[in-house]
Amino acid sequence: MTDEARPHESPSESLQRNLSRIRTEGLDAATEAAIKLLRDPKAPAQAKSATINAIYRASGLLGRADEDAQSEPHEMTAEQLDREVKRLTSGMARLSKPGVFD
Repeated sequence: MTDEARPHESPSESLQRNLSRIRTEGLDAATEAAIKLLRDPKAPAQAKSATINAIYRASGLLGRADEDAQSEPHEMTAEQLDREVKRLTSGMARLSKPGVFD
């Protein structure tokens, strides 16, 4: 099946699937585009400055608060707990596939 919406997928599952793609495929594409822009001698200084700022923020070098920080389980709603369990289970399933660490 393609990366489009799936008919029996809940909104929460769709969100998790797309966030995962953004954090992997999107991050790779953004990194390549940023490096290409920074190496381009014709790129405007403002674009380079904004790119450098974004890279530093994303890597935590500017001391930003961690946007991925999770609430403690006792602070989560039932929906948040369910979403976190599904996310962790999915991650464990991916890591248990043969060849992941080869």
